[in-house]
Amino acid sequence: MDTQQISLGPHTRVDLDRQGIWQGDQFLALSARAYQILRCLIRHPNHVLPESHLLQAGWPGELRTASDLFTRIYHLRQDLGPDPHHPQFLVTRRAAGYLLDVDPACVATWPPGLSSASA
Repeated sequence: MDTQQISLGPHTRVDLDRQGIWQGDQFLALSARAYQILRCLIRHPNHVLPESHLLQAGWPGELRTASDLFTRIYHLRQDLGPDPHHPQFLVTRRAAGYLLDVDPACVATWPPGLSSASA
């Protein structure tokens, strides 16, 4: 069965149907909250999203703190690349939020309407 996948780079793909990440031929399932945060970032590639926006995506209707988000972002960074302290795709913009840093050529291959950049 084929699944819908999008490329973030040469060796990293997000599997939208299985809600996980492929690093080469290794699949990593994401928690529901981590996946929702990543999907929110995918909808707005290369744009800084404020913490409040990502908190709402990961915990809709719940009161959470920036610390909760920081922990999820750290774990997503571990899943997206070899060194979460030097993130490859998930970038912090101090006092502004987070962004998914993706080559526009990769975004151009995503299905229409998946992100604000491809709409």
